[in-house]
Amino acid sequence: SLVRRILLLCSFIVLFLQNVKSQDASVVFDGVDDYIQTNVHPISGGAARTIEAWIKTTANADPNAGGVQNVIVDMGVMATGTRFTLNVLFGNAIRLEVQGNGLSGTIPVNDGLWHHVAGVYNPLATNKVSLYVDGVLDVSGNLTVTPNTSSTGDIVIGRRVDGINRFNGNIDEVRIWNVAKTVTEINAS
Repeated sequence: SLVRRILLLCSFIVLFLQNVKSQDASVVFDGVDDYIQTNVHPISGGAARTIEAWIKTTANADPNAGGVQNVIVDMGVMATGTRFTLNVLFGNAIRLEVQGNGLSGTIPVNDGLWHHVAGVYNPLATNKVSLYVDGVLDVSGNLTVTPNTSSTGDIVIGRRVDGINRFNGNIDEVRIWNVAKTVTEINAS
């Protein structure tokens, strides 16, 4: 009957929409040769900034355990103070680096679950760098090299600007802000 066909069609549509909704729309990086090269110039100099992303990985990024740095977002050029990088490194936790030094988190993020990660640089704060995992402050502190990110080059997602240390896993919803976001603002977006 017509009613039965309509009900069957409605059931099919609901099932189809549930499958579409549950599909992962993130970018999968293989850790070998995948990355996204943008034509967007970095936030230059020592200006405030926030880098956010959703990541999911099981890769070992800890060089003390045979792993390799997994870069989430990189900007600038390869010179002391001029490269600004959010990555996964020691203890498989996030790290914010300025060529020449960095600040490492303590919460491992390579458990195969989705994690929202954020690195904030605020040149006016007492602790200029803050790292957040899933909306919670992991660590804050200072760098020994002042960021002076080069305005040349472009923002790269999934590898360093010099072409190495590619991300192995999923990255989604990368956001780069020219402000130092607060924990409240990070959680709101």
